[in-house]
Amino acid sequence: MGSSLFGNLEKLKKDMKKKKRSVDSFLFEYNKQRYVVLVKPYGKDDPKPPEALMQLEFLRVGKLRDRLTVPATKRQFMLDARAMRGYFDIEYAENLGEVFRELYERFADFIPTQVLEEKSEIEQEVLRG
Repeated sequence: MGSSLFGNLEKLKKDMKKKKRSVDSFLFEYNKQRYVVLVKPYGKDDPKPPEALMQLEFLRVGKLRDRLTVPATKRQFMLDARAMRGYFDIEYAENLGEVFRELYERFADFIPTQVLEEKSEIEQEVLRG
């Protein structure tokens, strides 16, 4: 795995700071399921795991109460395999490392490099809270 698979998260974080945004969102699709991803930089006083870059909150489109909050590093989610398999509906397989790598590569393809002003209706709904 590359040293900075989620490099776009770093770029997004810088853009959010520049634009004084405390939260941003984008859509993500995996395993025939759509998610709204809320991206939240850690504040000075927030408890932050070592190496964590941002906090991500996944909300399942169609079941917005089905949420997963996870710290993300430059390379991966800071979450155990069982929780990740459960939330993303990943079947157990001998090659879970490979499956997770594919999930991360797919996720990386969806991360914007800057705050996008145009949001889908579902993102607007989630951001309004």
